[in-house]
Amino acid sequence: MVDATARRQVAKYLEKHESDVGRYLRERAVESIYMPRAPEHAVPANAVPELYDFVASTIGNRAIVYLEFGVHHGRSIKRIAERFPHPEARFFGFDSFQGLPEAWQGRTPGAFSTLGEKPPMSDGRIGLVEGWFQNTVPEFLAGLSVHDAPVLIHFDADLYSSTLFLLTTLWHHIPQYFFIFDEFMSDEIVALHDFWRAYPMALEFHSQTNAGGYPAQIFGSLRKVRFEPGQFNSPV
Repeated sequence: MVDATARRQVAKYLEKHESDVGRYLRERAVESIYMPRAPEHAVPANAVPELYDFVASTIGNRAIVYLEFGVHHGRSIKRIAERFPHPEARFFGFDSFQGLPEAWQGRTPGAFSTLGEKPPMSDGRIGLVEGWFQNTVPEFLAGLSVHDAPVLIHFDADLYSSTLFLLTTLWHHIPQYFFIFDEFMSDEIVALHDFWRAYPMALEFHSQTNAGGYPAQIFGSLRKVRFEPGQFNSPV
């Protein structure tokens, strides 16, 4: 059994080095997965609507299946739905509406809560799935049929744990999809890097915000591939 003195020493060490470890993990992820694939197309920093325009022009007005993880007040899912007016397009937003389940970047658990209130949706093609991702997503995906429809995933879960869970769960159900990461150069890029190391895939970035710099938001695509020694997680 670890005594109280040892626990305090470990806690002090982790507090001192946590920022260094986090910086190292992000730098490793940037060098491994972002730099070899940095997209040629970009829009200005914070120009999220323009990024969504590029996403829509890339996919086309088709009967997409859109999954958004982290709805909050519903602004992004409404913006995406406006850009895909096809009547058979389907949009699903996942959120606990109770806020973050754990602390994140100085924010305490419960940050971003809407106190259980789901945002109103006037577009009948949009459905909201309430609950923690770990409880709702596996069952939802088991019953989801996409056929040949293009799939667009919006990762806005913020947390490393939530993002990694979603990436690994989706891999078993949807063999290829387009994606948007909303807080990319934070915990999300570390989660994508760790997922990329373990799951064979082809990964590509198509556009980003912040031309000439590191992106806050990024648009790309991935597809499941067969594992082959020496080809695991190739740049394309």
